Amino acid sequence: MKATILFIIFTPMLLFVSFQDETEIKQVELPVSNLAELREAVTKSNQVITLKPGNYIITELPEDARSFVCSGSNNIINLSGVYIDFPVGTCKDAHFNFTGSNNKLSGGVFEETYQNGMKEVTDFGSYNQNRKTLAKGLKGGAGFRLSGNGNTIEGIKLTVRGSFPYGYGNMYGIGRGNATGLDKRCAMLITGVGNTVDNCEFQHRAFGHVIYMQKNADKTVIKNTYIEGAVRPSNDTYKETNDGDLPKRFNYKMPLGAMKGLPIPKDVMFNLTEDGIRAYNIPGSVTVENCTVVKCRGGIKLYMAKGEVKVINSTVLDCVVEGYSLNNGGEMINCKGNAAYGPLIYMHFDKVSNQKIDLTVLPSPHAVGNHVFAAIKGTGHQIHIKRANFKGEIDNTLRPIVVGYPARFEFLTTDYPGVPKGYEENFEKHFGDKDYTAINITIKNDTEYPVILGAKSHDNHIKSVGIITDLNKSNSIKQIEN
Repeated sequence: MKATILFIIFTPMLLFVSFQDETEIKQVELPVSNLAELREAVTKSNQVITLKPGNYIITELPEDARSFVCSGSNNIINLSGVYIDFPVGTCKDAHFNFTGSNNKLSGGVFEETYQNGMKEVTDFGSYNQNRKTLAKGLKGGAGFRLSGNGNTIEGIKLTVRGSFPYGYGNMYGIGRGNATGLDKRCAMLITGVGNTVDNCEFQHRAFGHVIYMQKNADKTVIKNTYIEGAVRPSNDTYKETNDGDLPKRFNYKMPLGAMKGLPIPKDVMFNLTEDGIRAYNIPGSVTVENCTVVKCRGGIKLYMAKGEVKVINSTVLDCVVEGYSLNNGGEMINCKGNAAYGPLIYMHFDKVSNQKIDLTVLPSPHAVGNHVFAAIKGTGHQIHIKRANFKGEIDNTLRPIVVGYPARFEFLTTDYPGVPKGYEENFEKHFGDKDYTAINITIKNDTEYPVILGAKSHDNHIKSVGIITDLNKSNSIKQIEN
């Protein structure tokens, strides 16, 4: 018999137990045949739980028992061949809440459905006036929560529906100080350590983040996953003419922020969801690999993470506010994307530094709006922007790569360094006295997009196929051939 040596290490907060040789935990096979049995099983540990394949509806359970609190640990939860319907308006809390650790949920299709059978929202005015079974939201926001450590969600498909307001992008607010009240509906919240999302699909048809990280999230891995939101033309809001419709209630004007009082912008896209993959002020690391994010507010938005950030072999398409946004030292390796409805690269913090970006631009002949291609500031970045191998125009507009800029995305347009017509007063009020610098940044631009170096940009090194404009005259620039 092999001898086992037990080491116990005490710290003020944690107890770690490790073994010299690998010791496998024996798991008991546990078949379950209904949702009630599944709900009970996931509160215990060391099991292989298999739910009988078939179609289920959460209303089979009592109203106060419609959340699966996975408080057990070391479980494998096999839901292959299982479909669970979560009708909007019938659930008070998260669908699956992983408070235990080292669990693996594998397989399963989870769909939030409207009780009237509707699949897609077309009448946004009447939708937002039905706060009971349509624009309902969800307590705590997220359908899946991973607060325990070392959990894996693998091979699921989740469709999210039902939020208020829905259909207007960020116009009515995204947090405190909103104009209408908020009832968000998100897909997955990660707050624990060492959690993994692998080979999943998220169809997000609600206002809220798809996958987001908060609190103590660390060592998060999101890979082989597809995320799709929805967008709609801003012009459609002017067709909402009933008294209860939100655009009419606010006289078709922007009610908040730097654009307050301006007319709802025309000929742009509104995102109907929030961000595809989002990190808030977390202490830890995030790795995103082989993922695709389509039609969200922000695509892969990790600028607030404090740990190591790597985005590898991933693609962002048709996002509205930004495609990628990294933190200090963040790396983007062999990634792709387009700037169809908003900038593909956007840097939030003024002093962000030392990003490494390797990005291939995909065509966007369907692009609308007067946004820029990229907004770059800070210090010490190494950026290579490449053109994918395709024939024809990369875009219907040659959007600038702006280096150093004094504005948020609403005012950062193809008019740069000018301000969009009609926006001058708002710009002066919010950004007229601010100067954002860009220093010691190296960019190689192999696309026809032009590069504009702002007045506060200096000591940068730019090689570009697209035309270079240096408003500071103190940068190293070189025009290169395609």
